[in-house]
Amino acid sequence: NGSAITLTADTERITGSVVLDNISSANLILKNNTTYNGAINTDHTAKSISVTLDNSSVWNVTGTSYITTLNDSDTLLSNIRSDGNTVYYDQANRANGWLNGKTINLAGGGILTPAK
Repeated sequence: NGSAITLTADTERITGSVVLDNISSANLILKNNTTYNGAINTDHTAKSISVTLDNSSVWNVTGTSYITTLNDSDTLLSNIRSDGNTVYYDQANRANGWLNGKTINLAGGGILTPAK
């Protein structure tokens, strides 16, 4: 049981929530001007979720989201538009070392912050 998926969106427009149970994981890759409108793991139940964005792609966050790792070519994170929502990340995961455990203000009034 459980699954591990990779979704690579290349020059796409995607809308919807990413929902997984506690034995499933996902790798979401947004590249080449992809726009994703949605929330990720709002119930904080997934085993793990990795999000990767290139400089040209945008994530419009539509609800509180919990991710395991974030890789973003835009180190200013201006391509994550929060609409006042919070994105939580796993501070203990080495892949997030570049975030230095900080809380970062996102475009649209929300924040990226370590999960508690």
